[in-house]
Amino acid sequence: MIAPSLLLAALAGALAVAAWIRTPDRDRPRIYPRNPEFWAGITGEPALLRYALGTVLFWAVAACGLGLGAAVVSLFAPGEIGVAVGVGTVVGAVLAVETARRMLQAGPGAMKVLPRRRKTPVGRVPRVLFVGGSPNQTGQMLQLARALPEVEAWFTPYYSDSIEHLVLTKGGATEPAINGYKRRGLCADTLNALGLRIDLGAERNDYDLWVCPNDAVVPRNLRKTPMVLVQEGIMEQPNWRTWVWRYTRLMPRPLATTAVFGLTRRYEKFCVASEGYRKQFLAEGLPAEKLVVTGIPNFDDFARFRDNDFPHHGYVLVCTSDGRETMMAVDRPALLKRSVQIAAGRQLIFKLHPNENAERATREILALAPKALVFADGNAEEMVANCAVLITEHSSLTFCGLALGKEVHTNLPLEQIAALLPIQNGRAAEEIADVIRGVLRARGRPAAEVGTGAQRIAS
Repeated sequence: MIAPSLLLAALAGALAVAAWIRTPDRDRPRIYPRNPEFWAGITGEPALLRYALGTVLFWAVAACGLGLGAAVVSLFAPGEIGVAVGVGTVVGAVLAVETARRMLQAGPGAMKVLPRRRKTPVGRVPRVLFVGGSPNQTGQMLQLARALPEVEAWFTPYYSDSIEHLVLTKGGATEPAINGYKRRGLCADTLNALGLRIDLGAERNDYDLWVCPNDAVVPRNLRKTPMVLVQEGIMEQPNWRTWVWRYTRLMPRPLATTAVFGLTRRYEKFCVASEGYRKQFLAEGLPAEKLVVTGIPNFDDFARFRDNDFPHHGYVLVCTSDGRETMMAVDRPALLKRSVQIAAGRQLIFKLHPNENAERATREILALAPKALVFADGNAEEMVANCAVLITEHSSLTFCGLALGKEVHTNLPLEQIAALLPIQNGRAAEEIADVIRGVLRARGRPAAEVGTGAQRIAS
């Protein structure tokens, strides 16, 4: 009885997981506030148990519980088949009802498997999907879409459609990352505030091309669609996870740090920040014909941040990282002590990383520097423009400080960072838009006349 019960539990458990990862996420109304047809029964209002009875997930959980309960009873009371089945039935019912009670708090569709929709095929106007993520990444994609008014632009927060990533995301393990619910919600809020078209995970349409600021994940449903990769900022230094990925591929690429950025080679073109970065990627073995030095939006004109309303001037600015949230080696006490030493009595201002635990970081800072000012929000580039000294760990704001001629202290050699400084051409979005047009032409999809499929995107 033990072996059949365990087999039932294993098969039913696998079916339950498969059904669970296809259930609608609780944030779908936030993603599609104007499209209730895509909410899939997620209303935010508790629903009755009867909405779970017709779902695969409910009965798969019940069967898994039946198998586990029966196996445990059979282990201690072999031959008592009736007792084993009875106990297993009770265990399965309790597990299924408790699962339903928790999930149905989100609405009547919370346990249903999302239907696979027929996607809208591409039409006369080229359709391009822009993948956002962090505020910087989303801002880059918005600038690129503005520079391409002739295409039909759609947007999605960063996502993965692989089974293992979906399980991790639904379980909350990816919350520090750009595909976690918190950060994808912030991305969607930005897109919705501008009235833009959202296609979460490319579930609604087919595309002629997609543009992405990070190739740590290449979704399966876009692998046959041409891709243009755009560098997002500074890259992290390699660590042990990077080397494990490089030499064994046993480390998942999203955990290998941005030191492996661009190494998928799955893109048609890779738009990089500077000639220094182009040389670095060539040394990694990337094909020269795929690399294009364009500069990158948000980093192509740091001088514009000098004209700002930030009220402070002449201070020592410390820009922290989210290393602790993303499993990087970070010595926060050493950073704080070094910052106090460099400030030597001058005003200290700390700008926290948007992904950082602000409450914890603020408490640590004020314990050592009680007169420091701590900002969790605000325009970091404007703060850099007004400072006298900039202190960073591995932040892209190091580029901003160097470009504006600030005294910079960072973990990396300054001559190395200076060689990688993004080109200050003030037109990176236009340069990348031309690259995208070239890829579309090469694929037989030249852009239509301006305005035929465009969506006006406010600055």
